Amino acid sequence: MPIEYNELLAMLMETRPEFATELYYCTEGPELPEYDSITVSRRTLVAPEPSERLLVCVAAAYAKDGERLVTVLFDAVLEPDPAQAESWLRFITDAQRALSCMVAFVVLCRDARTARWALAYSAVGDIGCYVLPVVVPSLLANA
Repeated sequence: MPIEYNELLAMLMETRPEFATELYYCTEGPELPEYDSITVSRRTLVAPEPSERLLVCVAAAYAKDGERLVTVLFDAVLEPDPAQAESWLRFITDAQRALSCMVAFVVLCRDARTARWALAYSAVGDIGCYVLPVVVPSLLANA
C-alpha cells in the first residue's frame, strides 16, 4: 500500500482531529471513553525482509485530564494484502507498549470485499485488541 494514503489521513486528522473520531464511529466498535483532547501522530515500522519498506499508520490518542485512555490506529488498504496486514499486530503491540493504553485498529477499505477480508484476516482479538474495517469508497476511489 502506498504510504501516501496514510500520510493524507494524518494531514487531515492533524488539521481536524475530530475526523479520526468520525471515522472511528463508522465502525461497530465500542463507544470511546469521555475525553477532552485528541493527539494525532504518525507511527512507523520497517517491514521485514525482503521488502524492508517503511510502513506508516496514523494514531489518534484520546486523553482526559492529561491521562491517555485509548489510541485508535488507522491504516488504508485498497485490496487484500497479507503482507500489509501482518504489520497490524506489530503496530498494535508497539502502540500499547509505547502509549500504555488500550488500542483499536481501524482499517479503511475501498470496498466491502476488502473489508470482509480485513475482518477475517485479523487474529488480534485473541490479545484483547480488535481490528475494525470500514468501507470508505469516496476516500479510496479507484486508486
